[in-house]
Amino acid sequence: MARAYASGFGGVIASEEPLASYAGARILEAGGNAVDASIAVSFTLAILVPHLGGIGGDFFALLSTPNGRVEVLNGSGQSPRGLSLELLEERGLKGVPERGPLSIVVPGMVGALYEMWRRYGTLEWSKILEVPVKLAREGFPAPPSLVNAVKLYSNVLGLDEGSKLTYLNPPPRLWEPYRFKGMALLLESIALDPQSLYEGEVAEAVARYVEGRGGLLGLEDMKSYKPEWVEPLKASYKDWVLYEVPPNSQGVTTLHIMKLLEERGLVEDPYGIDRFKGVVEVAIPCYRWRDLNIGDPRYMKVGVKELLSSRVLEEIKGLTSASKSGDLGLHGDTTFHAVADRDGMVVAGIQSLFYPFGSAITEPRFQVTLNNRATGFTTDKGLPNTLAPSKKPLHTLSALIMVDGGSGRVVAVGASGGHYRPQLHAVFATNIIDYSMNLEEAINSPRAAWDWGTGRLVVERGVKGTVQGHVVVERLGVANAVEILGRARGGATDMRGDGVPVALP
Repeated sequence: MARAYASGFGGVIASEEPLASYAGARILEAGGNAVDASIAVSFTLAILVPHLGGIGGDFFALLSTPNGRVEVLNGSGQSPRGLSLELLEERGLKGVPERGPLSIVVPGMVGALYEMWRRYGTLEWSKILEVPVKLAREGFPAPPSLVNAVKLYSNVLGLDEGSKLTYLNPPPRLWEPYRFKGMALLLESIALDPQSLYEGEVAEAVARYVEGRGGLLGLEDMKSYKPEWVEPLKASYKDWVLYEVPPNSQGVTTLHIMKLLEERGLVEDPYGIDRFKGVVEVAIPCYRWRDLNIGDPRYMKVGVKELLSSRVLEEIKGLTSASKSGDLGLHGDTTFHAVADRDGMVVAGIQSLFYPFGSAITEPRFQVTLNNRATGFTTDKGLPNTLAPSKKPLHTLSALIMVDGGSGRVVAVGASGGHYRPQLHAVFATNIIDYSMNLEEAINSPRAAWDWGTGRLVVERGVKGTVQGHVVVERLGVANAVEILGRARGGATDMRGDGVPVALP
């Protein structure tokens, strides 16, 4: 395994693309803090891997300030005001289509990044966007992730004129120069006015294109969008304190799994199938409870402060089935990055369109590929996550910050993975806490997880032992992580991806 760990006193960035890590390091070198750097990384990722975390998607951040206060920025978007169960019935649909114009919710990423800068940023907003603007306008060597995604989803992209013009005319070729002229116009507009995606010329173009395709995302939906600062969920695990993202995110499921694992205990071999079967056995009822109780907090019957109560944990233990009928949930995609600066601020940022290329609907002038996050709703009536107008869906995006109560070590970790994410976070956390792995080992060791869509165990090569009916895959998500160890800041990237960590002296 090639080493993918970097450490320095001046800060560190871990992301899925080397140029994105560079963009963040450049901001830290210019005197920016972790928030400034995270914004630069996020916009750069939106250009380099738009299928994973483009500007038409959502963004969540878990932040730890230099004094140890942890906050959450929820940058998920709400459903259009015209999208309802009744409308689906009128159109003869049993649910929200997986792709296409009806699958779109308001894109929250840009609004969230600007809000994060307004509260904590130090550098000039337009300066932070200089590298992503340059890459979009002048081009970049097309990375494997983008090239492979365009090949794999060319049939889907070809169904929409905007997507066809953006990604297939011509398609990117590996490491050859590629650029997005429309995205350059988009970022130049955002650099001048961060609200332009929601109120200006860009917003009008996006709404007009979506409505022309038969969608419901309108200008009023865009104008009404506001990101939210919320309190993190917090739980103890042995000598550590774990922080996760609250609903409408599924972050609570990570903490439910961890609390049940703490009661149950773990087997000695971190690489054996029995270790992962133990995680799965506690995870299944946690997912079932999630599906019955988590969604937009305004519709939940359980208060956010009650989510980790002993009553809820006992309730979870009494549940069993949680699987849906369908395919393996491997189609969801995301990109996570983390930054730690010289002063001790940490940002764990995660962005996604949900599926690769989201709805596969792309406004052609500004090349905004829109999410398909509305597919996260259920059409089962009476649940917190039942589809309704102007409502946020149950969200798969979350991040994990861990603080060692003894040493003060801080770890921020996350990964792509969709519905697998709570299990992956639990694996990373137990790798570090229970199996004493260093940060690089913790995110690179083989993993396995239970598939919410089929009820089968999905196993990476390298896990020892077998279980009847399991599915072998090459990878389960791509992780990145940073840590604070006294004065040192360290970062690690996953061998499953293309990223590198960059540290400053």
